[in-house]
Amino acid sequence: LRSLVRASTYFAGSTRQWLFDNPKIVVLERHGDAARFHLDLGSAMHVQLRLCAPYRGNEKGRVERKIRFLRERFLAGRDIYDIEHGNRELLAFIDEIAHQQRHPNFPQRTLADCLVEEKQRLLPLPDPMPATDVVEPVLIDKTAFARFDTNIYSVPPDHVERTLTLVADDRTVRLLDGAAVVAHHPRSWGH
Repeated sequence: LRSLVRASTYFAGSTRQWLFDNPKIVVLERHGDAARFHLDLGSAMHVQLRLCAPYRGNEKGRVERKIRFLRERFLAGRDIYDIEHGNRELLAFIDEIAHQQRHPNFPQRTLADCLVEEKQRLLPLPDPMPATDVVEPVLIDKTAFARFDTNIYSVPPDHVERTLTLVADDRTVRLLDGAAVVAHHPRSWGH
């Protein structure tokens, strides 16, 4: 969800449809062509969510080729140390290499040229943007730690064996008692 919101923010708008390849994070269940979506983000962003038909590679070939392009040309042999470092390198790669490619249908134009034209057709972003933080109750153990994503985060000892609210994004983890923040930590992606 966070990546979709950030992508829309980066492009300063959203397309009218988002096409997915049936990931579990998007699809709760599917029966033939009918699907129940896990995302409320589509309605918040005023976007129609669509799914590729299962086992139909021709419906998503261009997307798969671009993913392969990023794996082979951007990720291969590159060490990324943190999110900020990876984002800086990715933006430089997009500007210097990816956007300088020729468009497959308009060989006289670059992808950057076409993107400038497409940006004018994007839907405006909602204000405010949808929240994408993970919010869940968490039980503080007797040693004053909360467990989240295979890691432990400390809280003051007066919150031992109580249930607090954990709010996490990709950079921080906050533990709240009601509306009061009792602990704030950088998020750990290690174990």
